[in-house]
Amino acid sequence: MCATLSMGRVMLALLVCVSGLITAQKKTSSEQDLMDAVNRERKARELPILKWDEGLARAARKHAELMAEQKLLEHQLPDELELAVRAHDAGASFSHITENIGVADWANAFHEGWMQSPGHRANILDPHIDSIGIGLVEEGQRLYAVEDFSLAVEPLSIEEQQKRVGEVLVARGFHLLNIGDAKKFCESGKEVIGSRRPGYIARYKTSNISQLPEDLEKQVHLPRFKSALVVACPQEEDTGFTTFRMIIVLY
Repeated sequence: MCATLSMGRVMLALLVCVSGLITAQKKTSSEQDLMDAVNRERKARELPILKWDEGLARAARKHAELMAEQKLLEHQLPDELELAVRAHDAGASFSHITENIGVADWANAFHEGWMQSPGHRANILDPHIDSIGIGLVEEGQRLYAVEDFSLAVEPLSIEEQQKRVGEVLVARGFHLLNIGDAKKFCESGKEVIGSRRPGYIARYKTSNISQLPEDLEKQVHLPRFKSALVVACPQEEDTGFTTFRMIIVLY
């Protein structure tokens, strides 16, 4: 999944992954130039323009700083967390993330080198991403650069998740039932409201909160279901990737 490329005085590497008080730092002119170069390539191919993600930028800058301090070109340095986790910890929220890293003598060398490498080029031109964060750090006579790309996911509270899915079901004519303490449903698996027995139960994980799974979508169109219970559960494992864990019960 990772590859290193040497091109004259430029060294590049790429990583592809399938799927407190934090202050913002102003983009440097070199970081802006790299972002502009990426978006020029994408615009020329009618791909979506990437937006700046400050969480990704914090993760990118931190990784660039560590590479410069240790004089290493690696996606995961000794005692460092993996990309998805460190990007999440820096404030980014996403369902897919990739990374380009490199070291060069001048800032203009990075983009040209990455575009000549199939793997790095694929990250830059990935049609499934919408966000970018860049870190560029100088160490002696050399520059270390990191580009992090992602498909961003809006971070939502448990209440906001239930509201979003509830709105989808209400738009389809459903009456929403009061679930009380949602946490109990997630822990016990209880899906019975009083004496009422569920007609259909869907348990699923998704990064697109507004889209119902195909099987559930078929069920909500059946005339026999009139009411629904919507439960959002906490994410079970901290992989860095943002997913929503839902339980939908139809009556």
